[in-house]
Amino acid sequence: MVAEEQIDPETPDEKTRETELDLTQMPLQKSVMTLAIPAVLRMSLQTIVGVAALAIIGRLGTEAAAAVGLGNRLVFFFIGVLTALSVGTTALVARFKGAKDPGRAEEAVRQSVILAFFIGIGVALFGYFYAEDAIRIMIFLQDDLDQTVIAWGGIYLRWLSVSMLLGVFLFIANAALQGAGDMKTPLYLMVVVNIINVFLAYVLIYGYGPFPQLGITGAGIAGGVSRAIGGAAGLLVLFSGRFAAYMPWYGPYRFHVPMIRALIFVGVPAAIENLVRQSAQMIYTILIGGLGTVAIAANTFAMSAQSFSFMPGFGFSVAATALVGQNLGAKQPDKAEQAGWESLKWSVYFMSVMGLIFFFFPRQVLAIYTNDPTVMELAVPCLRVIAISQPFLASIMVLAGGLRGAGDTRWVMYITAAGNWGIRLVFSYLLGFSLGWGLTGVWIAMGLDMILRGILTLWRFRSGKWKDIELPTDDQDDPAQGLLGSDSGRDEVAAEAN
Repeated sequence: MVAEEQIDPETPDEKTRETELDLTQMPLQKSVMTLAIPAVLRMSLQTIVGVAALAIIGRLGTEAAAAVGLGNRLVFFFIGVLTALSVGTTALVARFKGAKDPGRAEEAVRQSVILAFFIGIGVALFGYFYAEDAIRIMIFLQDDLDQTVIAWGGIYLRWLSVSMLLGVFLFIANAALQGAGDMKTPLYLMVVVNIINVFLAYVLIYGYGPFPQLGITGAGIAGGVSRAIGGAAGLLVLFSGRFAAYMPWYGPYRFHVPMIRALIFVGVPAAIENLVRQSAQMIYTILIGGLGTVAIAANTFAMSAQSFSFMPGFGFSVAATALVGQNLGAKQPDKAEQAGWESLKWSVYFMSVMGLIFFFFPRQVLAIYTNDPTVMELAVPCLRVIAISQPFLASIMVLAGGLRGAGDTRWVMYITAAGNWGIRLVFSYLLGFSLGWGLTGVWIAMGLDMILRGILTLWRFRSGKWKDIELPTDDQDDPAQGLLGSDSGRDEVAAEAN
């Protein structure tokens, strides 16, 4: 059933759901840190847990590490579709919060949950029936397919895919809370998820106490069960009415076309961006798969080590997204831009330090995962290559987050396509295969991609044209008309942008 009625901007108990701090009125550095620090802690927790889980799995051998690396790559592809929806959720909730319109913020959350439900069903069905086939495609370039990697990767992928029936709601809950400026609740949710993940991985992979030794199956169960519990907890948070983002448990659960149109306005370019990025990553992984199981394992460990640098980048990215969106909603475009630059400054500081660690101490970092000298020799130059690109990666993460908060997902899509397809894949083949540089050549291509995208993202944000973007709502039939409502409000934003 389609609902076209107006959304009541005044809902019962709205004061109890407002954030205690008005981020649009706080001093800039304080607002950035208020949002970024919990987000950095959350990403740090996820990274540490991911490292611990991979270190446990890595002790099972290179086949296990390769299987999990391939399975995770496919899960990231699925999550990419869901991330597109969550980007729209964050942008809309942030803009509505800044405009002091909790009724529409609530409807944005509801429509996101409904759409996520169908995405979860699709991912679960695909993963359940086609897990091994998907893994086989990932390594088809190998002369002699490693059947152990295919079997283990299929088991791992199947468990994680089925868990997305509930796991999708964790992403939506976190996205809605972030848009509302609540970074602490997503942190608490991820603490629960990761504690469960580590505990189950520890006892099920090797078998401790009454728990059986399940190996890769145990890793899949641990990841799947923890994600499903997180999704259920996320729904409870949204239903409770005690947090900055809210959705009544009793519905109504029906499509609201104008709000879906607004989500699509932001989310479709984000979906295409993720499709572009993840499809490029799939081909990138397939190319690495052609280098053999040892190269896959080395790439898996190097990618996991690189995730340490994502911790500050992620934190300041979500801060930029929320602050840009809320300040635009509050008709403060200049402060929205300043929030982006402030977030970038701190991210560059922290990520450059991580780059120095990667460059000068790569073996110590990689020793967390493996003591295999062959794998180590392949992975060390990869970390040194990526160390140089850390400031550019900071620009990609933070300023792209700011552009998404403004709804400027189209330019993020264009930049991603140019870097991933125009640079990364082309140079991966040229350097890794044509010139015979192997895995190091492929990572050099990744570094060149990050440099280009970092520069282009910086240029787009500096242009200020994203300040003109308005999101379609149920008040307007023309998608070119937008969220801020009155002509005077639109003129004010346009004037600030020029």
